Amino acid sequence: MPETKTSSSLLRNNVNFPTFSDLPHEYHVDPTYYVEGPYRFVPRQHWCFLGEIVGSYGLFRVLLRVKDKGGQVVTIGLYTDDRGYALTSQIKQGHTVAVLYGERHGFLDMTVGIRVEEPSIIKIIPCSLEQLLKASDDVAARNSNTQSRCCGSCGKEGNTSHNTHLLLCSRCKQMSYCGEACQKQAWVDGHKADCKALVWVQWFAARNWGVFNGYFNF
Repeated sequence: MPETKTSSSLLRNNVNFPTFSDLPHEYHVDPTYYVEGPYRFVPRQHWCFLGEIVGSYGLFRVLLRVKDKGGQVVTIGLYTDDRGYALTSQIKQGHTVAVLYGERHGFLDMTVGIRVEEPSIIKIIPCSLEQLLKASDDVAARNSNTQSRCCGSCGKEGNTSHNTHLLLCSRCKQMSYCGEACQKQAWVDGHKADCKALVWVQWFAARNWGVFNGYFNF
């Protein structure tokens, strides 16, 4: 069972974003994630497994080797109708795989991993797991900071009384810039990569993970 203490950084929350060892087992009812309904057990909240791709293999279906937040390397087997081949162009070492409602599954070769049967519950995010977690940390820190926003390049503080208006990045809606020159410089300095991670943190943050009212899909 995962540690119940949650973090202000959403993706550090090990209940809704558990490591592999904290995932429910497919044949065991974990009360952290399931509650008894009138006809069967149903989810009580949402969860998503995150792992960074370290390799892939498989002749008859795509099998991914991924490393989770705790450093454990496990296999994700794609048992979708197309056996995962629709994702092959996106599979790159260092990218992050997100699997909604993942459960620990025993494969025929006696290994334990995650079996994915629906393409709507898996997504490959084009950034490393470290970048994604850092972006989550940055968003949490920014949301808890009551001070004025600063330019993400030169550090100039926005101030309406001095007619200094900062413009938000149109993609991630998180970073602010005092002008086009600073925005271009920040893009070169690293925001190009960070922006992708921030966009996905926003996707996760826009959903209520603690209350189940129907399944999420990518």
